[in-house]
Parts: sequence; structure tokens; C-alpha cells
Amino acid sequence: MVYLTQAQAEAPARLQLSYLNAVVVAPEVSHLDIRVNGTDLGRSAIASSSAPSVIALDLPGGLLRAGANTIEFLASQRHRTDCTVASTYELWTQIDSSTAMLSLEGADLGQVRQLADLAAVGLDANGNTTIRLITPDLTQPEATRVAIDLAQKLALALRVPNLHIEQAATLSETAMPGVLDVVLGPSGQLPDSLVQYAAQAGSGSIAALIPVPTGANTLLVSGPDWASVSQATEAIMTAAPVSDGRPRIDLPYAIPTMLGGQAVSLADLGVPTTEFNGRRYRTLFQFELPPDFYANLYGEAELVLDAAYSGDVQPGSEIDIYANGQIASATPLLRTDGGMLRHTIIRFPMTNLRAGRNELEVVVNLNAQSDQVCSPGWTGEAPVRFVFSSSTQFRLPDYARAAALPNLQGLTGSAWPYAEDQQVPVVLGEGPQAAMAAMTLLVRAATASGKVLPVTIASEGVLRPEENAILIMPLPEMSQPTLARIGLSHGAIASGATDEGAVLDQFRSGASQSNVFNGAASWMLGRVGLSLDDLRVLPRRDEPYPVAADSVVLAQSMQPEGGLWTVLTGNDEASMLAGMQRLAVTAQWRQVGGRVSTLAATDTNVTAVETVAPVLKLTQPFSIWNLRLVAANWFSGNILIFTAALGAAAMLLMLATALALGRVGRQK
Repeated sequence: MVYLTQAQAEAPARLQLSYLNAVVVAPEVSHLDIRVNGTDLGRSAIASSSAPSVIALDLPGGLLRAGANTIEFLASQRHRTDCTVASTYELWTQIDSSTAMLSLEGADLGQVRQLADLAAVGLDANGNTTIRLITPDLTQPEATRVAIDLAQKLALALRVPNLHIEQAATLSETAMPGVLDVVLGPSGQLPDSLVQYAAQAGSGSIAALIPVPTGANTLLVSGPDWASVSQATEAIMTAAPVSDGRPRIDLPYAIPTMLGGQAVSLADLGVPTTEFNGRRYRTLFQFELPPDFYANLYGEAELVLDAAYSGDVQPGSEIDIYANGQIASATPLLRTDGGMLRHTIIRFPMTNLRAGRNELEVVVNLNAQSDQVCSPGWTGEAPVRFVFSSSTQFRLPDYARAAALPNLQGLTGSAWPYAEDQQVPVVLGEGPQAAMAAMTLLVRAATASGKVLPVTIASEGVLRPEENAILIMPLPEMSQPTLARIGLSHGAIASGATDEGAVLDQFRSGASQSNVFNGAASWMLGRVGLSLDDLRVLPRRDEPYPVAADSVVLAQSMQPEGGLWTVLTGNDEASMLAGMQRLAVTAQWRQVGGRVSTLAATDTNVTAVETVAPVLKLTQPFSIWNLRLVAANWFSGNILIFTAALGAAAMLLMLATALALGRVGRQK
């Protein structure tokens, strides 16, 4: 997805990229297609296994448009010598993102002049968008609140998932792609280089892209005082609102929110009908689930398949469904004379579905009789053996609507519940780096929800436990009562309280051995997909999580009074800010979940800690139907309680039956 201004869209354009492919890709029958705004531009043979090859295409006039433009690359790859499903995993074609570029011919085309075109600021060579924030002071509560509010609005206007924000003292010396200078502050505190705008800003609110000698994209947001500056930020969302016609650059197609009892065809999800003659077909689609999705322990979704396969397809072929990267279903193709899969229902558990954005992948592995011969050239000449129709439907049953808290997936998926609050108290650390970390976190939450969170800067002492709140501050700055409420503690490394004896004794003989009964019970339960934790009766409690010295921690805690507190912390402001910037990257952001998510300085994956004592919060108006579904999911996670309730119901039924039978018939 590329955003362009009107001048950029009308300029002569050239698309250029370089690629490299696996040596086993057969160039005579493998090709790369390039499509811009749904128009096929050309097909190139994939024949670059020894060194990168460059593809350059001149785009015809009128193809590009002001606003959002989609550029797609489609690869069809065949193996040189092998005709097995396993051989398809050896095929790859890699496009070098650093060389892929859309070149426009003309002067000053990189400059963005209107607020409506803010998304055309674009990305740098690394795929990032950077805001250089030039503001007088981030220690004043009102200045910080306005800066956080502005950062959220800019993230929505720029249409990027992750916005890098850095504080700067001066304007950029040169124009750079993917970089926006933002000057924020009252008219009396503007930089000397923009003193000519002081009079205009002193007479009223101003939010405008202004020309500077270097040609760098520069946004001025000012006014007579901070209240006027805050009012000026509203012009950004007015000029560049969130809409279906302005998708995020990483989500070019609309993603529907799937409610209970709903079905959607794959055509509506952007999946076309495909005729396939290879061995491994793969397609995927995405959908959203509301933050109070509560059916991961008992529910089943359905893929109503419309497909067909030829008689060349042999047993051992199967259709696999992956939910968020985890295998959910494997359906074998058993007929050997071909078959029509019309309205064929494939059910799979909703265990791996989550609140927020979900990805469902359909993979078809085909073993064909003709592939056993694998004659030269056959790999590219095989007739169509599988047809996947876009009339295939994805269905979700009626599912329970309740929030199991704490759960950070609600925050990462849709900024829930803060996006629905009238006011969100935010407690910040003392230094400016805490404010920058707050901007990074809240920008990511705003892009997830498509809304600006209405934050207010509060002090730790005035927080009300019955209200939702966000705390962004280093752990040493938190008071002991706050630490007790948020479920975190100082790590042993951070506090110097390492117990050397415990470290040395942890591998003593018998120290980690479980008794024979536990081992046998775990084995038996494992045979039926259960664990000892599934048979718990007494409620457990979450232990305080220790914060390591080099890690950033994002945590949630449900207060007994009813408020949900989200905490971003580390052992100092520098590590907290650096960690939050890494945590905001999409690959890590989608791993955040549970009650605690932590990322160390050397980690590439987020460690998520699930809560052992979730609190259920009903989010919908009371209904017997929803309560029944909530009970079904809750009992599925509390098996012994369900068994006891079932036994008690059987006993009551038996007693009632005995009493009823005792009162009828002839008495002796």
C-alpha cells in the first residue's frame, strides 16, 4: 500500500525492484506477476538464483491515483526435478525491500502540502515512519497531554501501524522520506527558525504543513496557549479521518468484525476463485473478533467449502486449516475418482482464536498419480487438479460475550476498554522519556482501535481503583501500595536480592523430582488432552511477577473495586522507552497477551504470562442465552466443578424421581 498526493499520482512513475530465488526454481515454468491497483503490468520469469535481478516497469499514465494505491506481487513457482509436496517447501522467491521503490519524475514531489495528504509522508528505506517532535517541554502535564493526543491523531492520519517518535531540538537539515517534523507549542515558544509564524499563531489556532528551506515535511501545531494548541489538533482528524477508503498501509483490504451467528464468503474477504495444478495451494484471510470474545474453550467454527478435485488426486491428500499459525483441522481427501466438495462443512475448535485481528490459513496438499512419474517438463504442464471457489463461507456460531480479565489482548486488539471510556487517567514517570514511551504505547493502541484515546495526565496518588487507568513509569518510582495492586515486584537481579543458596540448590538430587502419583496422573491426563491444572477446585491467585533489569514489562491487573489498570514499566526510563519501541513493532505487538508480557533487550519474542485467576466481566445486557454460553465456556475450563454440578443435578433428579414415584401407585 502506497499513499500519493495528487501531484505524485499525475507524475511519470517507474516501479523498480530486485529479487533472488531458490536454485531449485524452474525458470521456464515459474513466473512473477506485478499488479498495481488491480491492473496486471507484466510477467517475468523467475530466473535469478545466482545473483539478484532487477525488474523495472514504467507505469502507464492514469494508473496511479491520489490517496491509497495497492501494489501486489504474485509468484508461481515450480520445482526443477521433484514432484512431491515436500519439494514445495524448497521453493522461495525473495524481493529485496530496500531496493523496491516507486520513482516519480518531477520537482519537489516529496513534499506534502495538505493535511489530507499526511499519509503520503510514507516510509523510509527500512519501512518506518518517524515523527521528530520539536516541543518546548514535556514535563508540564498539559503539554504532555496535548503531545500524546497529537501523536495518536498523527498515527491515524499517517495510516501506519507503528510510528517511531523521537524528541528533537531543531528542524531537519535535509528532506528525508518517511520523516515528518512536528513543531508543537504556544506561539511564544516557537523555534527561532519559525518566528515568522508567531503572529499568526498568536491570533488563533493553527495546524498546517509549512514550507521550509530544506524541503523537509514540517507540520506546525500552535496557538496562543496550550488550550488553543489542543484545539488546533482537531484539524488533523477533520482533514484525514479514519475511513474504509483510507486503509492502513499494512492492511490494504477491509477486515470485517465477526459477531456470533455470522457468515461471510471468502469473496468478500478478498480471496478469489483459483484453479490450481500444483501440489501445495495456500490462501489466507483475516477477520476481527470483539474484545469480549469468550468461546476459546468449547466453541467450533466452520469453513463451508466449495471446491473440487480431479481423479488424479490420490489418498494422502488433505486440506489443513491453521488459526493464527496453529494447526486447527486436517481433513483428508479420500475419494480416488475426483470429487465435488459442495457445501462441505469443516469444523475446527476456536481454541486459537483471540480478541482482535485473527488470521485463518487454508492449505491444500495434493498427492497426484501423475506426479509419481514426474517426467521432464511435467511440473509446468499438469492439468488443473484442484479448484477453490470464492463462494466458500466462513461461519462463526453464537458465542459468549464476556471479558476474562486481565487480558492484554483486549488492549492490543482494539484498545479495550480504554477506547470506550470518556476519560483515561494516565500516570507518567518524572522524565521526558516516560512521556515518549507513553506516546509510543498509546499510538499503537490508537491504531488498533481506530480511535483517539481521551487521556488526562494524573498523579499516582489520585488514582481511583474503581476506574480504569494506565501507568507508564519506571518500577523504582512506584509507591509500595501501587506495586501491591499491579502484581509486579522487583526482580532478584534488579534488587540485588539473589539467593545464592537457592540458585545452587535448585539441581540437588530430588529437588525437582515429582512424586510417582503426580507423574502417573499427568501421563493419564495427557492422553486425553488434560493437565493437573485442569482439575483444580480451589481458586488460585497470581503471584507478583518480578521485573528483570534489562526488560520492559506490559501488565494488567484487575482491581477488586472494578477498575482495570494497565502498566508499562522497566527498571529505568531509558530501558522502558527502548523496550516499548521494540514492543510496538507489529511482529512483537501481536505476541502480547495474558496478564504480563515482557521483552528483554536480547529477546526477539515476547514472553506472555497468562492469569491463573481471571475475573469475568459481563459486557452485554443481561440475557439467558448469553449467560448459558458464558457458563458453557467457564465450565469447560473448570472440569471438576462441572462434574460436581452434574453429579449434584443427577442426585437431585434421582431424589425428585424417587419422591414422585413414592407418591403414586397403590400403597401397602
